[in-house]
Amino acid sequence: MEYVNYAQLIIGPAGSGKSTYCKIIQDHANTLKRSILIINLDPAAENFNYTPDIDIRDLIKVDDVMKKNKLGPNGALLYCMEYLLSNLNWLDNLFEQNGENMYYIIDCPGQLELYSHYDIMRKITNHLKKNGFSICSVFCLDCTFLQEQFKFISGSLLSIATMIQMELPHVTVLTKCDLISKTDLYQRILNDEIESDDIKEELTKMKMGKNMKKLHSSLTEFIENYAIVQLYPLNINDEDTINAVLYNLDNILQYFETQDPKDNIFDQAEKDLMDVENNENI
Repeated sequence: MEYVNYAQLIIGPAGSGKSTYCKIIQDHANTLKRSILIINLDPAAENFNYTPDIDIRDLIKVDDVMKKNKLGPNGALLYCMEYLLSNLNWLDNLFEQNGENMYYIIDCPGQLELYSHYDIMRKITNHLKKNGFSICSVFCLDCTFLQEQFKFISGSLLSIATMIQMELPHVTVLTKCDLISKTDLYQRILNDEIESDDIKEELTKMKMGKNMKKLHSSLTEFIENYAIVQLYPLNINDEDTINAVLYNLDNILQYFETQDPKDNIFDQAEKDLMDVENNENI
């Protein structure tokens, strides 16, 4: 299939570093002479690390819905996302204005029930797929969760629930790795040395009942079977990790397979070759 556009759907709990991820990936793409546009799909967002190229708040805002319909924050957010689902032509028109072969990062709300319980986001992404989008979901998990095994298990299960509900190619990115960059844990993450046996060993040291230990052990094996322990670390101060995350997601989206080589690349290569030959003849 020849895709029209490409998109990363950025999901994760509030405070997991989604907006920072969007900004870092966009800036890194700019250094590579690539254009990546950011879409804000959080109608309750207030402060950004970036300037959104498409903003749902131009269509609807949580504050306005709360005042008009006398709803709480969660109810108003759900209303906004349902409103977007009913007005996807607004989004389609903006995509059409930007043209084809565009690469988007979609910054989503932090309320995980939108992805694990409701089908609104899945319907939105299904609509995009029908219109030629290649999409993958990126679950942002705070790296400090690895320091406490029960948090890591709960975070991984949330990632799995999101993957099952969204029905998209899915990766888990460890954010905020700059906070642990000087620790042994970080080196183990970089070297892909986080194993389920390590988690089980840590769990055995925790004080809990026999049945709870058995449950935690079973959950750990479940996570391992879904390969969630294969994590992509992201350190905003380490360009190699940023490049690795973008490269792997590009591969998942099949971005490279549909990019036509630019003629000027070959022209420059031919010029360089002629310069070398001329220097050798002098």
